[in-house]
Amino acid sequence: MKILLAYDGFEHTRHALEETARLAAEGRGEVTVMSVVPEADARASKAGGHRFLAPHAHQDVAVAHDVLKERGIEAEVRIAHGDPATEIVAAAGEGAYDLLVVGSRGLGPVGRLILGSVSEELARGAPCPVLIAGADLTERVEPAGAA
Repeated sequence: MKILLAYDGFEHTRHALEETARLAAEGRGEVTVMSVVPEADARASKAGGHRFLAPHAHQDVAVAHDVLKERGIEAEVRIAHGDPATEIVAAAGEGAYDLLVVGSRGLGPVGRLILGSVSEELARGAPCPVLIAGADLTERVEPAGAA
């Protein structure tokens, strides 16, 4: 099974990391850890390097990679820039992943209405099933049009 883990280093994505580790260990899955840096958060160095690459993105994927490696799970890492939902959906399609795993902050209906929810955007747009992992609930969402 090919698994794409959307990971940004925040606590809510730790649940997604744990679910990915569990699934990969059970099914000997191939894992890619992906972090997306929104362009609004991008920083350029004084020397002009690292445009659209926040300094923490490498650290975030490295942490997830190390957690998986400690559990005997090899993983690739990928960093993109732009709109997180758009970039993750594109990567899921390009990589022909079997499952996309994301974390959820558990905002509730009002919070999602006001702030939006990347996990909900991914569930609506991903070409593969999406596993939304939260502290209290983990939910699998099938792609639109799936029988």
